Amino acid sequence: MMKFYYLTISHNIPCGVGFYNNYLLPEELLPSFQLNDFKVEYGSLPWYAGITRKRKKIILPDNLILVSNLREYDYPVRSLSEYTYIITEEFMRCLDGMKTNILQIKPVKYMNGKTRNIISNRAYYAMTTDKLELEDVVNLKECEYEQIYGVDELIKMSILENCDYDLFDIKHETKCSLIVSEKFRQKANDLKLEYLEFLPVGLTRLITSKEWMATEINSLPRYTPV
Repeated sequence: MMKFYYLTISHNIPCGVGFYNNYLLPEELLPSFQLNDFKVEYGSLPWYAGITRKRKKIILPDNLILVSNLREYDYPVRSLSEYTYIITEEFMRCLDGMKTNILQIKPVKYMNGKTRNIISNRAYYAMTTDKLELEDVVNLKECEYEQIYGVDELIKMSILENCDYDLFDIKHETKCSLIVSEKFRQKANDLKLEYLEFLPVGLTRLITSKEWMATEINSLPRYTPV
């Protein structure tokens, strides 16, 4: 039986949460861009709006630019929104030979939002994934649920024994991260990818929507999804 892990961001580094003040934009929007004061209708950009009834897949255009207030973006992988991620060249190497639900990977330019300089010494990519149904990868009978505001929320997951993905996501159903196999974990460790932690799926309690909104979070089980 394969082992699976939630891919999460280490809490031992600063600014471990969120994609604040980072924007993935088509090149034609750059003239109107001002860092920290940029007004964009995220719903008009499909990689922010996400999957809808009419849009079943997120297809990225060419000539995308990642604009950031960070001098250098170091995370090997971070979620920009549901089914859209920013990854580094090092993370790309980890995907070689892996079975995934990745739909598309496109190179993006990286621009320092403060100086508006293009950073060319590292390669970055935008990655989208194809939507999987929960029952395709999860053993629903062995999962644990908790009723939150009258709705059953998944709090502990059991992956199907015949699941053969090495990397996949089901973010529309849970508050969890990318899920990876033992094969992927070993390769990531061999390549010495930084800032990542691997939490065993069967032993990890997922955070509920109520807990995400709580103000007193220190006593809660915490993890930072990629």
